[in-house]
Amino acid sequence: MCNTKKTMKIFISHSSKDKSIIDNFVDKILMLGCGIDENEIFCTSIDGLGIKNGVDFREHIKSNLLSSDYSFLFISNNYKESDICLNEMGASWAQESVNVKPFIFPNISFDSIGTLYNVKQVSKLNDSSSLDELFDELTNKYKIKKKISRWNKSKDSFLDFIKFYSAEDSNNIQPSPNDFFGEFVKENASLNHLLLKCHPTLLDCKKIFSTEHYSNYFEYYCKSFVNINETSYEPLYPSKKHFRVTRTDTMELLNGINNFTGGMVGLANKGVFNYNVDFYIVEFLEKENSRSGIIYNVFCYVNERWVFIPKPWRSNTTHKQCG
Repeated sequence: MCNTKKTMKIFISHSSKDKSIIDNFVDKILMLGCGIDENEIFCTSIDGLGIKNGVDFREHIKSNLLSSDYSFLFISNNYKESDICLNEMGASWAQESVNVKPFIFPNISFDSIGTLYNVKQVSKLNDSSSLDELFDELTNKYKIKKKISRWNKSKDSFLDFIKFYSAEDSNNIQPSPNDFFGEFVKENASLNHLLLKCHPTLLDCKKIFSTEHYSNYFEYYCKSFVNINETSYEPLYPSKKHFRVTRTDTMELLNGINNFTGGMVGLANKGVFNYNVDFYIVEFLEKENSRSGIIYNVFCYVNERWVFIPKPWRSNTTHKQCG
């Protein structure tokens, strides 16, 4: 009997409303942590990894799920309310050749998934031991060299992100600059929490930085955000109750039509940024008309979320690649 050749390693079944967590899982756990190539992952909500235009759901199941080694089910309240997700779950269980890996979100109880839990092993998405087991299984199966230090950092970064994530966040449209930065100056606002949510994923970096630079920048910011996670930031409120936002984009940087630093202009001239990317500097001020304050430089809005890429011109990677 001739076996069908596998063309995809991992199929991701999830609700598009949970995109933020799925992006982080794919980036931190699968790609950076386990070393899985992005071309061997099928994920409907991630640019370049999903359904192509004109392909219907049946073809989507046939050509991707059935040719995968694994089907990862990310079960949330959003997932359970989606007919497409439930169809993907049913199709996954029906294939003996596919290894099904169900993960439930932190706010989902084992009891709430009914008979699924009684028959198959289900893991909590925020369970460190389960993620370690997944790392061992995938690296062993695909004969990928284990980079334990990188794995632990990537896993911890993912767990830090998910710890502060609430399921309700996935149902909200991302705020405007004024709404978003207004959160920073609210009473009892956690600066650590807000910055952590802005950790750039690999796919965010792919949107912001050019092809030859985005991967290295992603690694650079993974290391940088370790320091952010370990630093206890003082609240901005009440000493800083106001903010001022300055915006530019790649084309303005190239044409000198902006108030941004020379470092940003230099990177634009060296082709580090993609075109049509917007950049934001925010100053947190004591008074509305203050001449200066605490500056955060720079934020971007990509992939329907706010991302913080602190001072990209300071990256050692940048100096090596750009001269």
